[in-house]
Amino acid sequence: MAISRRKFLTRGALTAAALGAPHPFQRALLGASTAWAGPAGAIVVLVQMEGGNDGLNTVIPIDDKPGHAQRSLYDAARPSIGIPVANLLATEIDPDPVKGNRLGLHPSLAPLHDVYAAGKVAVLNGIAYPNQNLSHFRSEDIWFSANPTGAFVDGWFGRYLDSAFPSGDLVTVDFDITLNPTFFSSDSNVLAVGSLAEFELTDDPQYPDLAAKVDALTAAYAVEADPLETSGTHNAVGTSGNVLLGALDAYQQISTSWPSNLNGKPGRLARRLKDVSSILRHDAITGMPVGARFFHVRQGGYDTHSNQGSLTGRQADLFTELATDLKAFYEDTVDLGIANKVLVLTFSEFGRRVAQNGGNGTDHGEASVLFAMGDAVVGGVYGAVPALDDLNKGNLKVHTDFRQVYATVIDKWLATANAHVPLLPGAPFTTLPFLT
Repeated sequence: MAISRRKFLTRGALTAAALGAPHPFQRALLGASTAWAGPAGAIVVLVQMEGGNDGLNTVIPIDDKPGHAQRSLYDAARPSIGIPVANLLATEIDPDPVKGNRLGLHPSLAPLHDVYAAGKVAVLNGIAYPNQNLSHFRSEDIWFSANPTGAFVDGWFGRYLDSAFPSGDLVTVDFDITLNPTFFSSDSNVLAVGSLAEFELTDDPQYPDLAAKVDALTAAYAVEADPLETSGTHNAVGTSGNVLLGALDAYQQISTSWPSNLNGKPGRLARRLKDVSSILRHDAITGMPVGARFFHVRQGGYDTHSNQGSLTGRQADLFTELATDLKAFYEDTVDLGIANKVLVLTFSEFGRRVAQNGGNGTDHGEASVLFAMGDAVVGGVYGAVPALDDLNKGNLKVHTDFRQVYATVIDKWLATANAHVPLLPGAPFTTLPFLT
């Protein structure tokens, strides 16, 4: 039977990135039996705000303090896209821990502020990498790899997967049509699929017998997965193919028809988060878990060179979607009884310049803001909004290296103290106190 393995899945792929290429960094000595700092079976959901989110219209100065005229400088730099003080959330977030200026969230983030008010969201200010490159592509590579100076080889989370799990384990799902480079690794299998509904054998009228397709693919992968060959392309393809066929069968058992808080929410982000929560629900309530614990979802549109808007407009619309969906996802984890095991972390490749441009937007900048969410998060504001009277060529200066965030996730949630050292170039890094 003539079957093309390239086409047998609809928008789904399983990758063992690099197919056994040598690893550039020493592996962490974690192993499957390591005692973790976080809960057993800790879960991570990475939410990419693709395009470069404007952090200064995310976490916004409310007032001036002696020596720190943050609000006045903000108003002067953003006459038409600034967020008026009167429209900021009624209950502002905590004051700037360094300069003392009060801070507020964009009003379209109100649903996320509800979770913040409950102490379950950390606001991480002034985050970026040193010697910022303002290219989307290079900046994304740096965020994905956690390597600001070297060429892209693999992802920071991919290195963690290689260090902590046998290569045959399938514990990671990227809900996108292509695998996010954050998960690129030497040995680990990662499922990349547009949605659970799309993870199926292709409907092919020339070969309608799906069982025969599975048999043919199983035979083909068995031939390539030579047990005497410990490396090489054929073995990697065969092994990954066998894992993929097993996943295809297991994932068909996951129901998406349940009373999720994300039901009825429009947009791709809600659908992707609903798929994540459906997997977590399946594993929490059935005796046949698929075992996925690490996820990536993407929300595009943050490259706001024009028509960024203020109270309304492009960024406000994105924030409404983001905050509504994140709150609903958090409520799902509470309802499922696993909110203490789930960490959500947002990221974006860079921030935007302080001054608005002629198109009522903002151009590529440097430091920005991240959110961490979950019951294990120590809520509050971490790091100051960079000083608006001390800029780097019109950009917010970086005061917290993004690798400190990654080190915190690895050391305090996934592994144990200093486990990040062999995984993050430039380590060791000081961890941050946003996780218990």
